[in-house]
Amino acid sequence: MGFSTIYLKPFRFDRVIDTEHAEVLFEFSDTEHEDENGEPGGDGKPPTYYCQWIPTEDRAGLEWDKNEKFYHGKEWLEYLIERFIEPWGYKLNGEVPWYIDDFEQAGMLTVKDNIVSEEPRDIEAIKSEYGQIDLYGS
Repeated sequence: MGFSTIYLKPFRFDRVIDTEHAEVLFEFSDTEHEDENGEPGGDGKPPTYYCQWIPTEDRAGLEWDKNEKFYHGKEWLEYLIERFIEPWGYKLNGEVPWYIDDFEQAGMLTVKDNIVSEEPRDIEAIKSEYGQIDLYGS
């Protein structure tokens, strides 16, 4: 059993993305990513097998798909920005709080004009200010 990183808000695009771009991102998130040896990661390849960042329903943002076991969210954002969002001419912005219950870790993932940064935060402060999501129905 693995852990899940819980992302509590979406990022916002500078404008609503085209339907065709949203479809590309949805299809990309549904694809298992691996190299010729069956491995993800490194040297410009996707960081893990699955990308769980998807366009929001209104196509104005990018959010976590709320499926479990999402790893390397920061690296996936950087990958999507470099390969899709920036070449398409969009800017992504926002501050998204996150936490991992299993490790009692939390932080703020920030994107400003397609530049991604992250800083640690107190998990109880994040949950208190932004709420929490129960993935397992417990």
